[in-house]
Amino acid sequence: MNQTPEFPSTYYRISLKVIIRNERGEVLVNKEKGGDNWSLPGGGWDHGETKLECMKRELKEEIGYEGDLEMRLKDVSEPIFMPKQKNWLVWIVYDVVLENDDISIGEESDDIAFVNPIEYKDSTAIGEFLAYKYSH
Repeated sequence: MNQTPEFPSTYYRISLKVIIRNERGEVLVNKEKGGDNWSLPGGGWDHGETKLECMKRELKEEIGYEGDLEMRLKDVSEPIFMPKQKNWLVWIVYDVVLENDDISIGEESDDIAFVNPIEYKDSTAIGEFLAYKYSH
């Protein structure tokens, strides 16, 4: 297992990610501020938060969503080494149904879009490929 000097070998950043579909079956993705690639909305689970608190905070930050939601566990990724951040990441992915469709580009996103995830089947960008993988 790769270990970086910044973190002990047992450290994993946990990120809650969501799959939100529109009526055409497309999946919502966002481009985080300053990022080059698309990914499923969501992000780091902070200490002391419940998973629902984390999910609501991340959805507000990234897709401007404020409201109730239903979440169902979809999958948990294998550990992924993130070279830019120099740490290991684990995604916990949920299928999510929003109470309403009042979404917009959040303060931590540059853009959001609904896409057919097959577009990312051969992507070398981690977030895009995982959006494809977990949306099936």
